[in-house]
Formats: sequence, C-alpha cells, structure tokens
Amino acid sequence: MSQTFRRIGANRIVDDKRVLKQAVVEITHGRVTNYYTFKDELPATEWLGGTIRLRQDTDGILRAYSNDTVLE
Repeated sequence: MSQTFRRIGANRIVDDKRVLKQAVVEITHGRVTNYYTFKDELPATEWLGGTIRLRQDTDGILRAYSNDTVLE
C-alpha cells in the first residue's frame, strides 16, 4: 500500500515536453498531483537525486518513475 502523500526532490524531473532542473514532484496515493522547480528547501521533502521521469500508465494516470520503478 502506498503512502498517502510524498514530496520528492530530484536533480531533474522529465515529462514528455520539458526537463525541470532542481525540481519537486508531489505524489498522492501513487498519482502525481503536482511538480515544479524550487529554490528553497520545502518541509517534508525527500531527496532522491538523479532523474525522475513522469509518464502516464495504461489507465492514463500520471506516475513518477525512478530507475524504471514507480514511486508511490
């Protein structure tokens, strides 16, 4: 079972249109709810580093992946 909410920082977040550097992805129940660049540290943020890729799953739900593993 996934955690209710996670805020994860990474060096890069990549979606199908752009690359965000020094960015955060917010995930609720395994679904991406928001993602954006940041300048200051945010409370309750996990730091993964590297690259997080965003893509839709077969049901059209936007998911976040690190090393081809879905982040929940």
